[in-house]
Amino acid sequence: MTNSQSILIVDDSAIIQQTTKLILLKGKFEAQRIFTASNAQDAVKLCQRQMFDIIFIDFNLGLGSTGLQLLERLHHNQLIAHNPLIFIVTADDSESILMGFSEYQPTDYLIKPFRLETLTSRINFHFNKHNFDNAVFENYQSNGWFGAQRFLENNSYCDKYWSAVTTLAKRLLINNKSENHTDIELMLNDILQQNDYVPAKLLLAQLWLSQNKLEQLLPFLTSINSSSPQQHLSLLDLKARAAIKQNRISMGYEFWLSAHKLSRNNLYRLFGLIWIEFCLQHDTEIDRHIREACASLRYSIWDRPQNYAFLVWVQLHQHSKKNVPVEKLWGQISQLQKYTKHDRAYLYLLRAYQATETHSTLVAYRDFMTAISSIEELEQHDLSSEFLIIALSVAIRLSMHSHIVKYSQQLAEKFNDNPNEPHNIIKQIWLKAQTAKINENKSAEYKYALQLVKQKQFHIAGQLIVTLWPLYRFDITLGRCIVEMYARGYLDLYLSDKNLIIEARWVFESQENKPEWYLKLKSKHAVLNKPLY
Repeated sequence: MTNSQSILIVDDSAIIQQTTKLILLKGKFEAQRIFTASNAQDAVKLCQRQMFDIIFIDFNLGLGSTGLQLLERLHHNQLIAHNPLIFIVTADDSESILMGFSEYQPTDYLIKPFRLETLTSRINFHFNKHNFDNAVFENYQSNGWFGAQRFLENNSYCDKYWSAVTTLAKRLLINNKSENHTDIELMLNDILQQNDYVPAKLLLAQLWLSQNKLEQLLPFLTSINSSSPQQHLSLLDLKARAAIKQNRISMGYEFWLSAHKLSRNNLYRLFGLIWIEFCLQHDTEIDRHIREACASLRYSIWDRPQNYAFLVWVQLHQHSKKNVPVEKLWGQISQLQKYTKHDRAYLYLLRAYQATETHSTLVAYRDFMTAISSIEELEQHDLSSEFLIIALSVAIRLSMHSHIVKYSQQLAEKFNDNPNEPHNIIKQIWLKAQTAKINENKSAEYKYALQLVKQKQFHIAGQLIVTLWPLYRFDITLGRCIVEMYARGYLDLYLSDKNLIIEARWVFESQENKPEWYLKLKSKHAVLNKPLY
């Protein structure tokens, strides 16, 4: 190992930063290549500017992201794809802390306080291994698997051989090139013929999972036994994902729940649990899991308005929360940060959903349309699945058939882009239950009613539109037909139908810039100037 490596120290304590730096200077590392950051945001900015060879991450970074959230963000944003040495520095070596970090596979852990000898010996050991693994990878790139195998046989003993092959296989699997899959399987099977090496088994299971080889995967997963808590966590997660891919949702839920009890820091898994609990109405754990997600969301890679909106929406289904203002529920997650334009779009949508609970259909429609126009300006072509899901649920409650069909189709297309992704599989279950409510038989009647209007058979068309309105509520085309026919006296309505006129008028009254045709019609027909309330 040379001492010219670039180093980043991430710690909220200036004293710890300087102490660590002094230890490194005593180890002959160059001062100008040692950088420090007091929080996750500064660390991310530094990693965006340059690649570090060694990164020290303190677990507790004070206000803002934890060290675990920082590592998750660096991993997710591919800022550590060059595979630096990552040391987690903590005074707390409890299993729960180490388990959380283990899912992102840092190089090693340093327990405070540590000495120069400990630090240099750990760095030396891991750099030697790092260089050896790089040499194996270079041999593979030049001469294929058999070339890498010859290099390994000439330069390593058994334990080192197994570790190096598994590291090579992992590196190739992360690259996600299908042409490497055959080689990955060959090298992992080569290890397993010599030894029941659990890391190789877990990696082979991960490969088969990505290939959807579920028939051979499930019995293989059952055969894996590990005394290591970290390996057991990976095994549970693989079992959960495999079960969900086979639509064994309850089984997947139990595996994920067991994994969550080992490590409560994985928000992907936690959101998966909440989705399953919501879809299958598992009420025993959902309250606690929502609280955990709300507490962990800020500063993580999941810190986005669509995830806030999902958690608020799920809470609005609970009897104790359904009347709580959505702004209050949102604020409990965001810690009362200022609303962004994205936030406001989701808040309007959530208010619309809440208004349907109290049958305030006019308010719900107004907020719903405001949310749609706001979000479409912001997100352009790609609406989040969370927005579409909540919008679909509002459209169903308001019986807005065209919007129900539209959002159902958009969600189906979104899920079909990655149909084997576990969250998408769970969401598809929810979507199928919702699409069962679409009444396609009425589509022909809708077209026929509009045809009658074009043929100026207003009385017959009006009778048919009155029957269609409860399914196509707030439909702009039907709304215009109703308003025009009502103003001109073509609709014979009973007192019980007065809400139909109010709702049809509200389609246009609720618009900030009312259509010109509607304003002209109001100026000619006094009946359209009556108060809506």
